Amino acid sequence: SDKQLKIIDKITLSKENEKILKSIKKEIKILCFAQVFCPDCRAIVPFMKKFSDINSNIKIDYLPREGHEDLLKSLTNVTKIPTLVSQLEDKFSVFLLEFPKVVQEDMKKNPENYDEIKYNFRIGKYNEKIEKELVDYIFSLDV
Repeated sequence: SDKQLKIIDKITLSKENEKILKSIKKEIKILCFAQVFCPDCRAIVPFMKKFSDINSNIKIDYLPREGHEDLLKSLTNVTKIPTLVSQLEDKFSVFLLEFPKVVQEDMKKNPENYDEIKYNFRIGKYNEKIEKELVDYIFSLDV
């Protein structure tokens, strides 16, 4: 969608993270459960798209929640999106569920600011930290 493309253009990765992503030699498979209408997904999906554009070893499989509820539930016990899952052979690991860890930590620390934190996440105020969190995780799979 146009909204998604605009957001992708806005995301510029740090040179350091770009170098880390380019260095990945192993094929990394990621399931990305997301829907275009979801504002939280729009904050996360562009990172995945960017990562796979930088290194073709990073394979992202985009799945809508509709029609994949059973798979989502089997992996996370809920059907929240966005959800990011890495797949190594038959082992699935959920590494993002609804919000990145950096955002979840802020929400836990400041529950009274939940809506503000969520808004800041959606408008990109956490992007640098999210980028680092996601790059570090993906790089950790390249072993």
